[in-house]
Amino acid sequence: MTFDELKDAVYKAGVIGAGGAGFPTHIKLVKDMDYLVINGAECEPLIYTDYELMEHYGEAILKVIRQMLETLQIKKAVWGIKKKHQKLIDKLSAMTQLNANIEICALPNIYPAGDELTLIYHCTGRIVAKGKLPSSQKIIELNVETLLNIYKVLYEKQPVTEKYVMIGGAVEESLILKVPIGTPFRELIKQVKPLDSDYELLVGGPMMGSFGSKDDYVTKTTKAILLFPKESELYRIKQVIDWNSMKRVMSSCSQCQMCTDLCPRNKLGHQVEPHKLMNAFANGLLSQSGALKTALGCCGCNICSYFACHHDLMPSQFMMTVKQELLKNGIRPHEEPTDVKVGAKVHVPADRLLDKLSIRLYDKHARWIEEPLNVERVYLSCVAHVGKPAIPIVKVGEEVFKGKLVATASEDGISTNLHSSINGVVSSVTKQEIVIERGRLR
Repeated sequence: MTFDELKDAVYKAGVIGAGGAGFPTHIKLVKDMDYLVINGAECEPLIYTDYELMEHYGEAILKVIRQMLETLQIKKAVWGIKKKHQKLIDKLSAMTQLNANIEICALPNIYPAGDELTLIYHCTGRIVAKGKLPSSQKIIELNVETLLNIYKVLYEKQPVTEKYVMIGGAVEESLILKVPIGTPFRELIKQVKPLDSDYELLVGGPMMGSFGSKDDYVTKTTKAILLFPKESELYRIKQVIDWNSMKRVMSSCSQCQMCTDLCPRNKLGHQVEPHKLMNAFANGLLSQSGALKTALGCCGCNICSYFACHHDLMPSQFMMTVKQELLKNGIRPHEEPTDVKVGAKVHVPADRLLDKLSIRLYDKHARWIEEPLNVERVYLSCVAHVGKPAIPIVKVGEEVFKGKLVATASEDGISTNLHSSINGVVSSVTKQEIVIERGRLR
């Protein structure tokens, strides 16, 4: 297989990052890199989707890793997995013992071990500068489910139509389900027994996820949905900032700098300093551009808000609000010195987060169900990825089959293709969404 053939296959199949913001994968594929870093860290508490994928599809993932090393002429692959999963590490190490260019890196059980730049540092010792991509350090980083999707593209000729999603939290038994992309969350909830009738739905993990609605649906980046009681501590702290929050900052921030000391990006030398932004808000110093621009390096991990701040002031919400406004106005981060800080080995133990967030009772492995979930209707988002929206090419009333191209990548910038995840009939088409209902046109 040639480089162009591999990249074209990944592009046509609509592969995007399955574990993050949804960056189109074909853009990442570059030849002659030093490292392929595989993200199996799964740093969010309570979530075990990637762990189970590696247990069930380790051989398939390894096969595509070998293919990519050869085709992209990458020198070495480093697979990051938390060392608490020692049995899995031993299992995969046995599979790779004849491959000198594939290494399993046992990561500490810290948060956020799965942050792209933190993972790269632990696996390679290299630091990606603020505002730069991993390719600047001759590195490609991919999530394990992204690699599994590439495997299905190359060896089973399947575009991306399904997603593995964990449903857990306050339920009798957590499950990992194989579902069509576009499945409404309410269909997933039907598969479990909630422990509390008055619950809220968290999309993603406790640290970086956000509360959503039963009417939301699975996209190519959905990893988990977790149910929590409305009176839970997690639901309380994830409420959006308001003017009362601002007044509390102005009166309560002690400038202890713990938010900055524990910031994972600050440890990498990115000069991300939440305490300076908080000081600017507290003292009316928002004209200080340096204090504002520190927000551009924020990765949204929420350590500063949910773990570091002893006044419960939520620095990350201020950081992300400022970051979004700066980016909206065309202000981008610039490269800075990237010397690892002296205290870089002082990390946040992931286990501590379970107690800090009062979620330990929900930490349980999930039962794997390989049989695909059948649903009657799917909602395919044309905008659930980084870049330009996919452009619908189907019409209402048109019959489609699973795997049929229904929206093409925009030619005007970064984008991705979108395929039908069930056999059915198109019932609605907008610029943002395509709805398909199971069945045939009568």
